[in-house]
Formats: sequence, structure tokens, C-alpha cells
Amino acid sequence: MKNILVASDLSDRSRQAVRRGVELSARTGARLTVLHVVDAAMPEPLSGSVKTDATRLLAQEVAEDAGTRSIAHEIKVVIGDTVEEIHQIAEEIEADLLIVGLHRRRVFLDHIKETTMEHLIRASARPVLLVARDVTGPYSRVLGGVDLSSVCASGLHKIEMVAPGAELTLFHAHEVSFREEAERDYETWQAVSELPDGLPDPVFVEAKARDALTDIMAEDDYDLLVIGAYTRSNAGRYILGGFSSGLIRQPPCDLLLAK
Repeated sequence: MKNILVASDLSDRSRQAVRRGVELSARTGARLTVLHVVDAAMPEPLSGSVKTDATRLLAQEVAEDAGTRSIAHEIKVVIGDTVEEIHQIAEEIEADLLIVGLHRRRVFLDHIKETTMEHLIRASARPVLLVARDVTGPYSRVLGGVDLSSVCASGLHKIEMVAPGAELTLFHAHEVSFREEAERDYETWQAVSELPDGLPDPVFVEAKARDALTDIMAEDDYDLLVIGAYTRSNAGRYILGGFSSGLIRQPPCDLLLAK
């Protein structure tokens, strides 16, 4: 991993995203870019002041989180459309990973329209790390969802990038009672997919993906969940799976969405 982009809206939710970005940058040597986008609709005299204050605040956050560690980093504050600017900067710096904080919940609007976070992740061509918990150190326990798709295979490769050395558990949810058939499907997918070496055998759970995840998370604690942003049944790569969308809104822990 060479370049990390953290998108911050300056909220407490984004504070953890900056902290995770600093932690990953310090550990991997990747260059860190921390970005804030000022709304283009804001009056120019006010936007200039916000831009200056945001630059100062983000620089302070990075310095505080880095401490005595030296990391290559840059603070960018631009004026424009949030989603467009984030993707443009990600392209410019060739980001290997986009890190964001939790979505601000809107009880009514979240039921009738796609959230900004879903829009951002759907349109991203890069893996997205959604930080939901306080950052206390490197990831130590990772749970990976296996749906037998190509994007799932991509996600398994990204685990080593974000959580090298972490303990990994895989699960595969199948909604039919034919366990042997599910195992054969997994073996076929494993044979035709380029997967990382040394993967553990998955836990097979007869349940819908949401129910399987709830049960597994209730039995044990994981600090990172890795899934594909799209499922096998999707018509195209720009459609988020319903399972993924639900997790983006209410993740049980930090969430890495593979592309």
C-alpha cells in the first residue's frame, strides 16, 4: 500500500477515520492525504475562512495522532461537491484505500433515499474502510464474509493490506439446508479464484447473511469485518448489495468494503 486517502467532514465520526489513517500510514509507510471538502454553495467570504480553519484543525489532528512517529502526509481542503472531489483526489493521488467515518444518521431521510456515504462508496473504484470504533491499535481479529464472488476474492487480498498478521475467521451463509452443496460450491470457487495462501476454512452457516453475521458477532468480538460491496446477484458494479447497504448504515465494527 502506497497511498491512503482519508475524507473528513471535521466531525467526531471523522476523527476516528483520521486516527486510523495515521495508524495505517505509520505502520505501512504509505503516504497519507487527509481531505476536507467545503460546500461550494457556501458564500465565498465564509468558505475562505472555513478552508483556513479546517486546514489548521486537520494538521493538528494528524500531529496529535502521529506523536513521535514520522509519517509522510498532506492536508488538502478544497471547495466543491463532496463526492466528486473525494473521487477526483483519490484518482490524482492513486489512492490504494479510502478511509471514512460513520454516516450521520437521519431517521426519516435514511428510509427514503440513499445516504451520502452509500453514494460515495457505490461510486468509488477503490476499497473503502469505514471506521466505526475508537482506534486503539492495529486490527487483531478480522471476520470475512464469503459470498463466492470475484469482489469477495478481492476483499480477501485486501485484508493483508489493512490488517497484516491479524487472526482471520471466514464465514459463508447459505440459505438452503444442503451443507454438502454449499461446501462443493465453495471448493469450486476456491479452485477458480486467485485467493491468498493460507486462508482458514470458512464456517458454514445455514441462514441469511444478515442473520449469520448477527449470530457470529454475538458469539465473539471482531474489530474488522470484510465484505464485497457488490453481491453475485447484482446487475452491475454500480449497485450496492442490500446486505452491504445495511452494514454501511449500521456497521457492527469497522467495515472494509472491497471492490
